[in-house]
Amino acid sequence: MIYITGDTHNTEDMSNLSTKNMKLCCMEQNADFHAITAAIVLGDFGFPWSSDCTVDESGIHPVDHTDRYLLKWYNQKPFKILAVMGNHDNYDIIEKLPEIEMFGAKVLKVSDNVYYLKRGEVYYIEEKRILVLGGAMSDDKVWRKPHESWWEQEEWGEGEKKSCFAKIKENNKFDFVLSHTGPSAGIALADDFFSNEENLKQLHRDSNVVFNDKIESSISYKKWFFGHWHSDWGYEHYNESKYIPLYHQGIVIRTDNTAENNF
Repeated sequence: MIYITGDTHNTEDMSNLSTKNMKLCCMEQNADFHAITAAIVLGDFGFPWSSDCTVDESGIHPVDHTDRYLLKWYNQKPFKILAVMGNHDNYDIIEKLPEIEMFGAKVLKVSDNVYYLKRGEVYYIEEKRILVLGGAMSDDKVWRKPHESWWEQEEWGEGEKKSCFAKIKENNKFDFVLSHTGPSAGIALADDFFSNEENLKQLHRDSNVVFNDKIESSISYKKWFFGHWHSDWGYEHYNESKYIPLYHQGIVIRTDNTAENNF
């Protein structure tokens, strides 16, 4: 069983993956917490945050005490932690992580229990075909320090985009899409400000949103999960919407063909 939740921001919202929070969400969905095999964070995992961190084939070896604490905490979880890349993530460290095969594609190894999902990859997780996107433009980057609290790699490179479209061309049908920011139509549900057509145009300042919109017009899918907007609208409207923005709450994806949620 898969559990999907929103941004954890290093320790700030680590309670998203606390046993208490996850059990409450599972209970509301008539699901067994102990059946979870993978928990997915929809970007802004923020781990590791400090660049004071060595990387080898086994993963990361942080010096920063907060990152060391989180590494121990995540390694003790009884399920794998899988992170989509966001905008508040340390791409300088992410780019050094060793690649290994998992779920039918390449993942980036943080530790034996923690992995980043690569942008533009197609994974088969618990019998679900999943397209992973990621990234977002940081509106607050003017107040952030490059390569310390902001990384330009938050926006996709042209090579990444071409590779993603090539994979979609082979087979454009997916069970789920996972991203950090969403497509325009989904963001408008997460934030009422963008329900106005004029305001909605502002989203296209972010190349990631533009790319997500292009992807959406090229594929078919059942649900699109995203974070970034600090909204649990998707948890509250899961059964009637294909757009699922999440923050603190978590959605359970079962591997059988029964209804995935029983809110």
